[in-house]
Amino acid sequence: MIKGVEKIPLTGEGRKLLEVSEANYKRHARIRFHVVSYDGRELIVKTWQMENPSGKYLSATELVERAKGVFKDVVPAGTTIHVRPVPFKKDELRNFTISDVEREMTELGLKPKDLVKLLDIDKSSMSIILNEGRIMTKPHRAMFYYLFKTLKRHGKVEKYHVDG
Repeated sequence: MIKGVEKIPLTGEGRKLLEVSEANYKRHARIRFHVVSYDGRELIVKTWQMENPSGKYLSATELVERAKGVFKDVVPAGTTIHVRPVPFKKDELRNFTISDVEREMTELGLKPKDLVKLLDIDKSSMSIILNEGRIMTKPHRAMFYYLFKTLKRHGKVEKYHVDG
């Protein structure tokens, strides 16, 4: 059942309607709802979408529309519904791998020695990481991910190449 729903005075029919809506959104779109507060005049609902197999995610506006649609028929007439949407954002950092590092290096025209200079890491450590002799830890993934993101944002990679 929707967390915090006990804050709303519901009829048996209203409760059933919410249960069905919640089950469908949870199963098909992995959307969740949480009743933050209800004071008789205003209902505040938080809604968010979790990662799903289809890869289709709703915008904040769409999440607001869905939440209002779920609650409008179960709260007393005249109740103002406020929705706090939290759109899904894929955690690219968690899935950043050595193959992503290699792809980014190729795309930006960087060599391992360029990364050594940019990141101020000794050559042997860089070699171990790039040759998968060491598991990429979260700090390693963050280091590479944000380096490439920054280089792409500034667009001038040539100045980072090491001569010779």
